[in-house]
Amino acid sequence: MSQTRSLLRLRPASVVLAGLLLTVLVYLPGMSGGFVFDDYANIVLNEDLRLDEITVRGLLDAGWSGLSGPLKRPISMMTFALNYATSGEFPGAFKYTNLALHLLNGILLYFLGRLILQRHTTRPGINPAILAAVAAVVWLLHPIQLTSVLYVVQRMTSLAAFFSLAAMTFYCLGRRRLDDSAPGGWPLILVAAPAAVILGVFSKENAALTIPMIGVIEVCIFRFHTPEARNRKVLQALFAIAVIVPAIAAAAYMMLNPEFLADRYVGRPFTLIERLMTEARVLWFYLFLILVPALSRLGLHHDDFEISTSLFEPISTTPALAGVVGAAVVAVLLYRKAPMATFAIAWFLVGHAMESTLIPLELVHEHRNYVPSIGVILAISYGFAMVLSDEENRRYRSILAAVVVVMCALLTTMRAGDWSDPVTLATIEARQHPNSFRAVYELGRIEFGLFKMTREQAHFDNALAALERSASLDENATAPLAALIKLAYARGLEPAPRWRSELLERYRNGVFHMAETRDLHQMVKCKAEQRCEIPAQEIMEFYTAALANPTLNSYSKAQLLIDLAVFYVNETMDLPAAMGLLDEAVELHPDEFGFRATRMQVYLMAGRYDEVRAELQHVRAVRVWRDHLTPPLDAIAGIETDLARLAAE
Repeated sequence: MSQTRSLLRLRPASVVLAGLLLTVLVYLPGMSGGFVFDDYANIVLNEDLRLDEITVRGLLDAGWSGLSGPLKRPISMMTFALNYATSGEFPGAFKYTNLALHLLNGILLYFLGRLILQRHTTRPGINPAILAAVAAVVWLLHPIQLTSVLYVVQRMTSLAAFFSLAAMTFYCLGRRRLDDSAPGGWPLILVAAPAAVILGVFSKENAALTIPMIGVIEVCIFRFHTPEARNRKVLQALFAIAVIVPAIAAAAYMMLNPEFLADRYVGRPFTLIERLMTEARVLWFYLFLILVPALSRLGLHHDDFEISTSLFEPISTTPALAGVVGAAVVAVLLYRKAPMATFAIAWFLVGHAMESTLIPLELVHEHRNYVPSIGVILAISYGFAMVLSDEENRRYRSILAAVVVVMCALLTTMRAGDWSDPVTLATIEARQHPNSFRAVYELGRIEFGLFKMTREQAHFDNALAALERSASLDENATAPLAALIKLAYARGLEPAPRWRSELLERYRNGVFHMAETRDLHQMVKCKAEQRCEIPAQEIMEFYTAALANPTLNSYSKAQLLIDLAVFYVNETMDLPAAMGLLDEAVELHPDEFGFRATRMQVYLMAGRYDEVRAELQHVRAVRVWRDHLTPPLDAIAGIETDLARLAAE
């Protein structure tokens, strides 16, 4: 009998272990793939991540080099730097790190789900540990999680989720101790959980939603019930302080500062109202992908998702909005009779409260469901377990669980195979999303690369067709036109005049994004390294057009000025013109050390040593820069050495 009980105790752990091993096998086909999309800007082209050795200063500077979010996501960026320091630019090492993190999150989800279900149900026939294990395995294997694993930069999402799940687990452990009148509950709630939230926020800002999600757990699962009335009152006060007060403060700030959001919508192809209407449809799209993960609907790029321009355009907008409001009402109505349903709805909506509401981010990305999908999967698992809890139905429950696990494993294996190499991925993405300018552009970019390697006409023709189609799909897109011009020069042809004129028009009057700044920078770099045949005059015309763009923000403008100044130095040696551009850039952003360092180098070339000395005196006194968390002492020392050498000549 004792052996039987021991086996029963081991069973949930065995389910989780089997799920972890199956997850590794499922993702293996995708480990051979490369970097994609935002991986390039954040990782591949980020010089600050290229650590030759691991030092505290190097890691801090790497952490401060992020391009995403107001906090720069330093913890995530430091993990990328560690990957680079140990394995270089090998994409597989980055992807295996992501996979390991995904497995850790599955383990954490098992413990969190177990704590939630143990507190929620004591119904005979339901084993909370087994149910939590099955839900964790389904979540691990679900194909909607793939971009959080194989799309390297989305480690930001999975790392933030790791700390969020840890925080929620600490909270639930603390709450159980309070329920049992055991010591150690409050340190877990007031110290361990908040510390994990802070680490999560510095991995990705949406980890701040951990606090209201803990509120969902408290309201729906624990319900502020404690043996001691004092603890109950403290918990209620914490809930008000941590959830309600910040929500009211944020709402008040938005009402008093309406320009805060309005300014951020400049450069987006949708308004605030259009975004909110569209995101109602997006939420139902996400739910469909969770419940029916059709491979044809999944994808890296979803910029082909139709924007809702009115309540009836498209016609699904009104039902979607009504459905979201209705779901919230249902959650309230079911609070007493079906709290797990309330939990699932509230968890899903709160999980999307940051990235799918007011903030003018891109409309659709699958990785945004990494944490929100947990509530849906956990609640559905519980619902089926309840329906099939009778003795005679338990075998059907096991069969159903096995079928779901196998189906998720098969779908994710197939999808991971699509990610096995860049050519396969680009081809499939463009086929499944033919109206996505990004998917089609990526195919054109890949074909362009193949043409440069093989010089085969077929790849040239494929690149030409894909890039032209991509340019036609988005009236603001500049990358396809720039690629077409480079493609023509690579083939020894003169670019079509309409490409050049249209690109100039888009640089001058289109919606200008940070990506355009990076593309122009790469054009200058390509020319400097003699890898491109684009005439210098043409590049200068592109920069002049971009600098005249009314949607250009001050930081992008400063970056363009710096690039153009460097271009003047390399191509024409027009030092006075370059210094004028550098002065303007530094004036726009005096807290950017990189801008000042570039200006000092050009000043050295011009023999303006006194100005370099004055600048060095200033930069030595600054402790924190926008682009450096620690003083860039090595860079300063290098400039001082150059100054001493040149002044002595």
